[in-house]
Amino acid sequence: MATPVLYIFAISHYCEKARWALDYLNIEYRLQHLSPVSYGKFVRSLGVADTSLPVLVTNSLVLQGSSRIIDWATKQDKAGTPGLQTDIDSSVGREIEQRLDDVFGVHVRRYFYSEALFDQPRAVRRIFATDLRWPQKILLRFAWSKICKYMIRGMDLGVEQGLESRQIIDTELDWLDGLLARDRPYLLGEQFSRTDLVAASLLSPLALPAQHPAYHELQIPPGVAADLAAWRERPSLRWVRDVYRQYR
Repeated sequence: MATPVLYIFAISHYCEKARWALDYLNIEYRLQHLSPVSYGKFVRSLGVADTSLPVLVTNSLVLQGSSRIIDWATKQDKAGTPGLQTDIDSSVGREIEQRLDDVFGVHVRRYFYSEALFDQPRAVRRIFATDLRWPQKILLRFAWSKICKYMIRGMDLGVEQGLESRQIIDTELDWLDGLLARDRPYLLGEQFSRTDLVAASLLSPLALPAQHPAYHELQIPPGVAADLAAWRERPSLRWVRDVYRQYR
């Protein structure tokens, strides 16, 4: 049986969500970083709906999207794995995960890139070049200006858009701070769950936990850095760093 392959961008918090779940559940897999220059054509060749990452390829399945990958991973029954709690208040957990995916994750990405791709595009390129072969790195360097324009257009980036996403993030942090103010260590109760892993992954670009596999190389643009310093001691971001220390 072939080892599953997980295709990712190192910088992506959605890819981190899938990667962490596989690691936590002790599922053997091979990690493959893709180049933003040519990834779209390759991902389409796998027969999936669009070009988004992550994608996990197993012997019999091609799974696109972090949530579908976690769905699959939690069903793999392997002796000695820690398990990932999913059945406590599962409907509440699904609602939280949906909001994190559709609101928080989207606006964290838009907020960060709205400054980084205009002020520090080379720093972003270095993260995208993680573990690529030299020919791919060279091609990425020469194509990077076109890729930036594509990302700016595709994600609706700019100064006003970044400010709008910042306001939404601030509101979502209030919501998460409230969820964590209920005298229990985790979002759904007394046990680490899928919902916690999802939340911590998607908040990781704001909390910058030391245990994140890629963010130690991430250069933060000055405006974002000032916000992260102001937000650093918010309960939700302290909680993310604690969860990473314990489970990542």
